[in-house]
Formats: sequence, structure tokens, C-alpha cells
Amino acid sequence: MATGITESDVWAAADALLLEGARPTIERVRQKIGRGSPNTVSPHLDAWFRALGSRIADPGAFAAAPEIPSPIAQAAAHFWEAALAAARGEQAQAYQQRWEELAREGERFASRAEQLQQREAHLLNRERDLQESLKLATTQLEATEERLKAVEAQVRQRDQALAAAQASLADSRGACQTLLEEADAMRELHAQALATRDSRHAAHERRWLNELDAERGAVKRLQARLDDLQAASLRQTEELRQALATAQEKQRAAEQLTQAQRAQAQSDLRQSEDRALAAEQALQASQARESDLNNRLAASTAQAGELFSQLKSRDEQFGDLARHLLALQQPAGPDATPPQA
Repeated sequence: MATGITESDVWAAADALLLEGARPTIERVRQKIGRGSPNTVSPHLDAWFRALGSRIADPGAFAAAPEIPSPIAQAAAHFWEAALAAARGEQAQAYQQRWEELAREGERFASRAEQLQQREAHLLNRERDLQESLKLATTQLEATEERLKAVEAQVRQRDQALAAAQASLADSRGACQTLLEEADAMRELHAQALATRDSRHAAHERRWLNELDAERGAVKRLQARLDDLQAASLRQTEELRQALATAQEKQRAAEQLTQAQRAQAQSDLRQSEDRALAAEQALQASQARESDLNNRLAASTAQAGELFSQLKSRDEQFGDLARHLLALQQPAGPDATPPQA
């Protein structure tokens, strides 16, 4: 709204228009003043029209004005009345247009108010829905936070268990490394002992075979000697029998043989029998020694088989231990289960 427009400004502009012979209107007054809005000019112009009749009736109201002849005054009064009626018609028309505009504005405002009410109701419903959604989201958030806390606790427990498992794994790896070193040392010692045993066993076997060959040679020699002795004994026995027969014949033929000769003959016979018995005992001793050597050889072979079985079992144990150590040395993943200690 324009500022600085007063009633005196409007009245002066209307008087000037009237003196110029123009009908004062809102638009003409605004053009005459050079500013102002219709809403500001209209009430001041209405006041000017209301006061115009009394001013015309008052001779002193226009003291500065020159004397106007009566016909001109009557024409001016008539013209004024006509102008006043036209101005009032224009003012009524302006008022009617303004009321119609205000009615339309009121309808628009009512429609806008209804739209605003509907929007407000929609916003209220939306707000209630949002509040319900917010409550549900808050409840879900609280449940999620609880689950998150539980998951964090589980993660902490998992981390602690993982740290303990890693520490146990490190201890196990250290122990396994120690066991591997001990196993390597034991394997080396075992290999040395096995080599020593094998060499000793080979030496013993060679010695036993040599002794067995020597015993077999001795047995063969004793057997040959025994055969020779048996043959000699048989020959001597035969000779003794022949000699006895000769002696008997000689005894029968000549009873001149003395008792000493008979004793000598019996002594020679007993010596022959003793030599034959000794040869038989030597043969039995040689056979017993050969049997003992065979038993010792069988026992040594059985002992060697048992040692080989123990060595094979020990190698299997070392293999199981090596596989277990390799399984422990493999790195565990995030979702991998820690190895049992």
C-alpha cells in the first residue's frame, strides 16, 4: 500500500479535476496525484463527494474562487450532481466488483481451507502412521540392539576362545616342534641302533653260520671218525672174535694159555668197546650242539622278525604323529573350528 496519501491530497486533486471540467474518479485522482492505491483513494474520494454539496452551498467554502454567474453555477451544480451520480455508480460498480472478487477470494479461501483441512487430516493420519511406524521401528531397533549386544558378546567370547585356541595352538606347535625334534633324534638314534643291530646281527649271523659250518664240518669229521671207529671196532671185534675163536680153538687145542693172556684179551675187548661208546657219545654231543645251534638260529630269526615288527609299528606311530602335526600346523579360517587340544 502506498504511503503519504492523505485526505487533503485526494480533495485537492478532486477539486482540480472538477475545476478542469473533468469528473473526479479513482483512477483520475490517482493519475493526478501520481501515486496511491484504489483502496486508499476510494474512501477519501467518497468523503470528498459527501462534503461537496455542503461546500457548494456554503459561499465561503470557495472564497478564493471568482464569482460564478448563476447559469454557470446551476450548470455546474447539475454537472456536479451528474458527476456525483456517475461517480457513485462507478463506486457502486467498483464495490460490486470488489465484493464479487472478495466472494471469489472467499470461495477460493474456503476451498483452500477445505483442502488445508483435508491436508491437515491427511497429515494427522500420516503423523499417526509415522508415530506407529516410529514406535515399531523403535521396538525393532531395541530388539536389534539387543541382538547386536548378544552378537557382540558372542563375538567377544569367540575372540577370547580364538585367542585361547591360538595360544593353545602355539603351545601345541611348540610341543609338536619339540616332539618332531625328539622324533627326529629318536629316529636317528633308532636308525643308528637299527644299523648297529643289523651289523651286529649280520656279524652274529655270519659267526653263527661259520660256527654252524664248523660244527657241521666237525660233525662230518666226527661222523667219519665214528664210521672209521665203528669200522675199526667192527674189524677189531671181528678180529677179536676171530682171535677169541682162535684162542678158544687154541684153548681147546692147547690148554697151555695162561690166565694173564685171557685177561689181556678181555682188557683189549673192553677198551674197544669203550672207544666205540666214546665215539657214540661224541656223535650225540655233536648232534646236540648242532640242534642247539639250529635253535639259536631260529630264536635269532624270530627276534629279528619281532624287532622288524616293532620298527614297523614305531614307523606307523611316527607317521601318525607327523600327520597330526601337519594338521595342527594348517592355518584355521574365520568360520574354521579350532583344533582340539
